[in-house]
Amino acid sequence: MIPNNNPARSLVITHGAIGMELKNVVEMILGPTEGLDALTNSGKSGPEITKDVEAWLDAGNSDKEQGPCLILIDDYAGSCATAAQLAARDRKNVAIVSGVNLAMLLGFVTWRDSSDFEDLVRQVVQKGREAITMLGAR
Repeated sequence: MIPNNNPARSLVITHGAIGMELKNVVEMILGPTEGLDALTNSGKSGPEITKDVEAWLDAGNSDKEQGPCLILIDDYAGSCATAAQLAARDRKNVAIVSGVNLAMLLGFVTWRDSSDFEDLVRQVVQKGREAITMLGAR
């Protein structure tokens, strides 16, 4: 494994506490995890959510440039998606993916130290798709 000197961070933005609970489950499985955060839209206006996402993105900035950031949202439309898109506009090294699930987060945490950002995003999307399957029914 070749270590990544600038591993990606991820923010999970969801309706209600879904994202926070997914993060908790990741940490139950893998232990404490840095660089994985969660945000809810609960009780917030669109501009408030956007401001929170912008603050999270800014917190990861070095003096030189934005480190790679993966924003995972629960639904491709609505306030979470809109806030992510508005906060990430005009920023480099930010990807937004909808349909977050546990497999995606486990993959993200597992692969981020050894994958470049574009490959990491592709791997996370593929893992999420693979996790959606019919079990045992005919």
